[in-house]
Amino acid sequence: MTTFVLVHARWHGAWCWERVVPSLRDAGHTVHTPDRASFNELLALLKQCAEPVVLVGHSSSGMVISKLAQLRPDLVHLLVYVSAFLLPNGTVPPEFAGQALTSRIVEDAETNTMTVRDPESVLFNRCGAEDASWAAERLVPEPAGPPSAAEAGPDVAQSNGRFGSVARAYVECLHDRALELAAQRMMHAMLPCLAVYQLEADHSPFLSTPQELANCLLAAVGLRDRLSKGIGIPG
Repeated sequence: MTTFVLVHARWHGAWCWERVVPSLRDAGHTVHTPDRASFNELLALLKQCAEPVVLVGHSSSGMVISKLAQLRPDLVHLLVYVSAFLLPNGTVPPEFAGQALTSRIVEDAETNTMTVRDPESVLFNRCGAEDASWAAERLVPEPAGPPSAAEAGPDVAQSNGRFGSVARAYVECLHDRALELAAQRMMHAMLPCLAVYQLEADHSPFLSTPQELANCLLAAVGLRDRLSKGIGIPG
């Protein structure tokens, strides 16, 4: 079966995938959820897997999985971007992508870290109150400023022969306040995907719609497998 590697975003941890993993494992797949892993640790994990993996990135980790695919396309069967940054080479995240989020980022000069103020309203706005509170309590401070090379990987140019050779899919979150829907669609319009799925979810579908997110991941890998066998897309 397939090996999934689920990569969480900044402030988060492996805990965010807890409600998605059982459905993937029940379908017979192997699932890894690295926790607060560096770029090199993620790369080492891919090398340890027995087969090319389905690499899933949420939010900021979209940039991480793109770099992994550029460096080692032979280790990646499919890229899946879950309301994540899917950026053409040399571009930066759209300015309007996360105004609601950036306006709530609070920097601490003493510790040189940043946190999200009122995450329940911007990251977990479609979750129940109990789930939103549970998740908000688990967010951790991040170093202020953009991700470091240790976290996000080296500055590498994407090429069609490497990154572009790996199939990709996108999962839109229709009620996302952190990465607005217009930005999601602008990105996957610039870098077309094998499939685009839609969820009635906020920025955290692993909490607000976990079964539906798992279904999207399973559908994406099923489509990728059919195409690799030359079966094509059913009408």
